[in-house]
Order: sequence, then C-alpha cells, then structure tokens
Amino acid sequence: MNKKLFENFMLTGINVRQYGHLKRCKELSDAGADATGIDKRRAKGQVAIFDEGIVRAIKAPVAQARSYMKSVTDPWTTSRNNDNGGRVSGNEYLLAPERLVKYEETMASYRMEWERLLESNLFSQWDLFRAEALTQLNGRFQEFFIPVEDLRKRFEWDTWIKPLIDEANISDDIRLKAPSEVLERCVEGARREQAQKIANVVGSIADNVMDEANAIVKRIDEYVHNKDDNRKNTLPYEKGWNKLEDLADKIDGWRQALDDEDLTDAADKIRDLMKDIKDLGDGDISAARSALSGEDDTERKNVRDKLTDITTAAAPATDRFDKFMGN
Repeated sequence: MNKKLFENFMLTGINVRQYGHLKRCKELSDAGADATGIDKRRAKGQVAIFDEGIVRAIKAPVAQARSYMKSVTDPWTTSRNNDNGGRVSGNEYLLAPERLVKYEETMASYRMEWERLLESNLFSQWDLFRAEALTQLNGRFQEFFIPVEDLRKRFEWDTWIKPLIDEANISDDIRLKAPSEVLERCVEGARREQAQKIANVVGSIADNVMDEANAIVKRIDEYVHNKDDNRKNTLPYEKGWNKLEDLADKIDGWRQALDDEDLTDAADKIRDLMKDIKDLGDGDISAARSALSGEDDTERKNVRDKLTDITTAAAPATDRFDKFMGN
C-alpha cells in the first residue's frame, strides 16, 4: 500500500443530533382509520408539535454543510450500522490537508448559522409554541414541551477530523496478544477492507469523470444547428466544463497520494481539452458555447473525440481492488 496516502489525507465527518418534532399519536391514527375504512393495524399517525417550516429552516445549514463537505472530500466509509443492524450517522470522508483551513472555516460558518436559527426560530419562541399548543393541539402533547434548557441539550453539532491510520499495521499494536496465525488473519482482513475503501474512492472519482464527460457528449450529440432559434441549443454551459475541470483538480490531489496511472492520464486529457475550450472562447469558457454552435461541426467532433478519450482513460480506474491488494 502506498504510504503517501496516509501522509496526504485525513478523515472527517459531521454528526448532527436534533430534537424530533414529529410525535406518534395512536388516537389520530385510529380516528383516521375509522374515517377511511383502513385497518387500524396499517394506520400510523403523527403530530408536528411546532411548525414544520421552522424545522426546514433549521435543517438547511446542515444540508448545506453536508453538501459542501462531500464536494471537497472523497467517501471513505459511507455506510455504518449499529449492533441491531440499523443505519447510523458518522460516515467518514477523506480530506486533503491543504483544504483543512478553508474547510474548517466553512463548516464553522454553517454551524454558526444553524445555531443562530435555533436561537431565533426555536429556543426564543419555545414558550410561545407551548402556549399555542393549548389551542392548536387541543392541549395535548404538553409533555414534549420540555424546559428550554433541556431542549438546548437535544441539539448537537460535531464536525470532527482525525488522522488516517494504516489499518494494515495493526500487528504492530502492542495491545494485541494473540497467536501469529490469528494476527495474520486480522492483518489480512484489515488490509482487504482498507484496499476496498481505497478502490472505492478511486472508482468513485473515475465514475464522476465518466459521468460528467458522457453528459457533455450527450449534449453535443443532441445538438442541431438552428441559426433562427437558439433556444434549442443543447451544448454545455460553463458550469458543465467547470465541473469536469474540478475533477482534474481532485485527481491532482490523488497524484501525490496514490500513483494511479489511469486517473493521471484522465486528468491530463481533461487539462488538454480545457485548453481547447478556453482557446475557442478566447480565454472565456462561457464563450466557447457560441464558438461550438456553428453549422460546421468540425470543432464539436474534435471536442467529442477528446471527451471519449477521457472516459476511456478513466474507465480502468473504476476497479482497483486487486492492484491495492498487490495482485
């Protein structure tokens, strides 16, 4: 396993716990079942103890933080289960150290917005919501309007960062006391699991490259020149080209940590294509769309061929498990 991987990445994730505003109500489900003729065993009832619009507003910074985190990291573990087999949060993502400062600043800004919304939309209004429930909820569910100091404790935000440890070295752990054959099985299991995670990361990047390139190819293939009606112009906008170029930037980070020749080749081909796109627009990517819109399809074919070359280069990187196992 390439040791540079563990020198060039760390693990991060976000855990957010929030007070549930939806409460089960058997009386409501029974009444609904009676009114609709549904078997009561199949009916479920819930009551929102305060306005769901407030919940949506409070959850927005959380969703934005998760989206940002996923945009600047690569998935390491994306599915975890508890002892009962249920899904739990705490997924782990690979973060490059050079992104750390901006990452922490951005995630902190999302947390501050979350805390601001909690204070203004929920905590400061809690007594009012409890009073409104006397009429809006007919006096029911009062037990869920806990003291506001207890309510605050029901909300937690944790953005964590920790080192990426080479699990294949667990045999060096002085705490492990077991026969050599048992340790060998432990090491092999850890090595296989780690190799699979790395293969999944590389495969995910390769899949994203292929998806973005194929999406642009589709737009080029669907293009039909019509000088009198540009509304039917299907050629890609600047955003599409930027997403492809961003993937080349991500691959550059992996060049230092994991010498994967196929991803490197794909990144080089993306750079070459982006130079052409910028040249078509005289340095302006947004202007390339007009340059590709002419009746002559020579440039469109050239761009399409280069996109196909990119997908061909990235394709082998979708399965790297055997390579990272040393096979």
